[in-house]
Amino acid sequence: MSRSRRILYAFTLLSGFAAQAYGITFNLHMRKRHFTNEQISAIVSANLWGSAIFGLVLALILSKCDRRKLLLFSSLTVGVIMVLRAIVYNFPAQIFLALVSGAISSLSGIVFTTVLLGGTGIKERYSVFGSQFSLSMLANVLGNVLGGTMADRLGYTFTLLLAAGLQLVAASLVSKVQHVGGDSQFLRRLSLDAVQKRVLSYYVLSNVLVGFGAGLFLNFSNLMFHDLFGFSLTYVGLIMALAQLMTAAGSLSSGFLQKRFGALRMLLICYTSVVPLMLSISFIRDPVTFSILYVVRFMLMNMVNPSFTVLVFNNLPDSMIMSANGLGNLLNNSSRAFAAYLYGWIVEGPADYTKLLLISSLFYALNALLTWWFKSRLEKLVS
Repeated sequence: MSRSRRILYAFTLLSGFAAQAYGITFNLHMRKRHFTNEQISAIVSANLWGSAIFGLVLALILSKCDRRKLLLFSSLTVGVIMVLRAIVYNFPAQIFLALVSGAISSLSGIVFTTVLLGGTGIKERYSVFGSQFSLSMLANVLGNVLGGTMADRLGYTFTLLLAAGLQLVAASLVSKVQHVGGDSQFLRRLSLDAVQKRVLSYYVLSNVLVGFGAGLFLNFSNLMFHDLFGFSLTYVGLIMALAQLMTAAGSLSSGFLQKRFGALRMLLICYTSVVPLMLSISFIRDPVTFSILYVVRFMLMNMVNPSFTVLVFNNLPDSMIMSANGLGNLLNNSSRAFAAYLYGWIVEGPADYTKLLLISSLFYALNALLTWWFKSRLEKLVS
């Protein structure tokens, strides 16, 4: 394993822990500061719009720059903004900070993926992305458990500031990564063959459908568990940690499953299985059963992310990977942003979560149908 890859894995652990500890705490921190559901959903929506639109714009403008420097700049900036979001309680200021945070975080994610791909051969990508994803899930597990516990015992503001500090430490590691040059192509001269065009179309449409379905509730899971069952952040953190631990275990086994069934068949099985789980949690209100089904849903939907990413990028020209990643990020986060905005209007009380989750189920079902269509036409033609 190269030194740069080890550093990127360490960056994944630290930044992933920081982001998860921050994320599980932030919404309830805003609730404690007397922000309403509509205001919190507007803040989340602004963050996602920033990630969707301005993150892509920044990636395009700065695409010729050294990607190591871009990753260092964006990671440091994310840490600084995390500090500001924790201590500023003015609603318009929070909207602005959320927008900027989303844009810079998106840029960081796009550049990180490109840097990781840049040092990885095509045959290695499934294993490298699987390992990186498992580390990310491990970081999320620790972030959920320790973040929720710290928030309950040491205070929300302390937890948010500690997470911001860890993000700054993670950013400092990037200076040790080897140089990775830029590439200015953005879907320019769209010289794609028929298979590549269908792969790109599937990538785009799937990002939109999953983004909207997840955006309705995923960013508000801490509020959902609190509203439905009165769970403290410690219990919410444990549930999310279990979900991510199961996802990490699932992603480690995904290589074997992929060899046995093929990447597309594995995607179809997981995406289809999620639909009845979503319908179930729309109506079940027993806290134990609800939590178990939520964990299984989360695992199935997320354990195949590395396979989805590599399947798509292996079948597109290398010069388009950064721009395709940015386009997918734009569409996924745009649909999440719109869905997140709707949360504040749909959910006025615990009973409204049934309606919210049923709407989300519809979009997961459409994504499963899209995957079936794609598999039936291209399974033998994609790698």
